[in-house]
Amino acid sequence: MQKIPVTRDGKKGSEILIINSDEAVKIESVRNKEFIIHTKDGKYYWNASLEAFEEWLYEEGFRLIDQTNLVNMNHVSEYDLKKGTVYFGRSTDPDTKSASAARIHREHIVNVMEMLRRVNRKNMGAKQTAETDELLRTIMEQATDDRFARSYAMIHAIYEKKKAEKRLEESEQRYKSLFENNPEPICSFDMDGHVLSLNPAMERMTGYTSAELLHKSIDHLIVPGHINRWQFHFGKTLQGDTQHYEICFLGKNGQAVELSAINVPIVVNGEIAGAYMIGKDITESKRAEEMLIKSEKLSIVGQLAAGVAHEIRNPLTSLRGFVQLLDSKVSGFKTYFDIMLDELDRINFIVSEFLVIAKPQSVSYQPKQIGPILHNTVALLNSQAIMNNVQIIMKLDEDLLPINCDENQIKQVFINILNNSIDSMPEGGDIIIQAKKYDDRHIVVRCIDKGCGIPEDRIPRLGEPFYTTKEKGTGLGLMVSFKIIENHRGQMRIESELNKGTTVDIVFPIAE
Repeated sequence: MQKIPVTRDGKKGSEILIINSDEAVKIESVRNKEFIIHTKDGKYYWNASLEAFEEWLYEEGFRLIDQTNLVNMNHVSEYDLKKGTVYFGRSTDPDTKSASAARIHREHIVNVMEMLRRVNRKNMGAKQTAETDELLRTIMEQATDDRFARSYAMIHAIYEKKKAEKRLEESEQRYKSLFENNPEPICSFDMDGHVLSLNPAMERMTGYTSAELLHKSIDHLIVPGHINRWQFHFGKTLQGDTQHYEICFLGKNGQAVELSAINVPIVVNGEIAGAYMIGKDITESKRAEEMLIKSEKLSIVGQLAAGVAHEIRNPLTSLRGFVQLLDSKVSGFKTYFDIMLDELDRINFIVSEFLVIAKPQSVSYQPKQIGPILHNTVALLNSQAIMNNVQIIMKLDEDLLPINCDENQIKQVFINILNNSIDSMPEGGDIIIQAKKYDDRHIVVRCIDKGCGIPEDRIPRLGEPFYTTKEKGTGLGLMVSFKIIENHRGQMRIESELNKGTTVDIVFPIAE
C-alpha cells in the first residue's frame, strides 16, 4: 500500500497531508501533472506525472485506466451500462461519488468487476472452483487492448497468489490439526536432538509443558538403561532411515511409561533437518500382557493343586487315623497326640487353601481380634525360630478393633511371612511384629526383619507363581498370601533394602 502526499487546495506552500492509496476511489486528471484524488468523503490535490504513479497503481492490481481518470475498481459497487457511469456506493444516494466510464470499454469494466469479485471472495476465504479459474483465463485470452490485458494479468496474478496462500494456509491448518489433536504423543527434534515442538498428548504423557522441554534434550525423560537405544535410533533416523522401537519414558511424577515409537526424518529442501518421533503408550497393554502370563501360570498352578492335594490328603487321612488309634491305646501322652492331631489338621487345612487356586471355596468371615491370631501363629513358629537363633518380638497396641476375616486364612498369611523372615536371617536376629491403628477405618500389621533383603528390581514380581528369591522356594507362599489379603479387601506392601532387611505391611479394614 502506497502513501500519497496531497494538499487540500493544490496551492504551493499548502499543508501536505498523507493518504493511503487504497482510500482513493478515483484520480482525476486536471491538466498535465495536476490531479485531483477523490476519496469517498473528500478530494485532494496532487502534483506529479502520470508515469510517476502508474506503475505502482498497476502493481496493486485494482486500477482501471482511462485517458482522464484512474478508477479504483475495488470501490466500485455499481455500474450503469446505459449511462456509462461507475458508482462508489449506492447510485440512489445523492452523496455517492461516481466516475464517467464513457471512454472505457464497458466489457472491460464488467470483466474487471467480475474478476475483482472473484479475487475478493478468495480474500474472504470463500471456496473457489475450477469454474472460476476457467472464467479468469477466458477473460485474459479475450483481451485485445494491451492496457486491459495488463490489468487482467495483474488481477489474475493476485488471484493465483491468494489461492496459493490459501492452499498453504489450509495445509498448515490441516497439519496443525493433525499435530495438535492427535491422541498419540508427537515430538520434533533438530539435528542435535533438541525439541523443536511437541503436541498436547506429549505434554500429558510426560507431565512437562512445552516451555519446559522446548530447545532442550529429552535425555532426562528416558530411563537410564534406554539412553543408548534412543541415541542409536535417533542417529539412524538422521541418516534417513525410519525407525521402529520401544522405549521407556519417565514422567515428571516419576512414573515410567512404555512407549512404542516411530522415528521419521524431517526433510527440508531435499536435506534432513531433524526427526519426528511419534509414540504410542503401550504401558497398559504391557501390563495386560504380563497379567495374561500370570493368569496362565495360575491356571497351571490350579491344575497341579488339585492333583497334589489329592495325593497329600490320602496319607494324611491314614496318619490321622493311626494317631487317634494310638491315643486310645497309649496313656500318658495325650498332650503330644493332641498336638500331632492339630498339626495334621493344619496340614490338611493348608492343602485345602492350596485348592482355592484351582476351585474357590466358600470362606467364613467373622469379626476377630488380630492379637490372639498373631499370638497363636507365633506359638506355632517359636520352635522353628529358636532353632534358627531368631527371636520374635511382638508389639501389639491394646484396644484394637476387630477385623472381619477367616482366621485360618489369616494365620496362613502370617506363617508364610514369618517363615520368609526366618529364612532371610541365617545368622539369627530379631523379628518385630507390630499391630496398630492405621487410620479410622483400618489397622496395620507390620513385620520387620533384619535379614538379607530383596533386590529392588525383584520386588514388583513378588507374588507371581514360581517366582522366588529363595534357593529352594516355590514362590507359592506369597502368591497365596496376596490372594488371601485381596479377598479380605486388604493390602499387602513389601519394602526391602538389600543386606538391611525387609518390612511387610498388611492393612486390614476394621469390621463394620
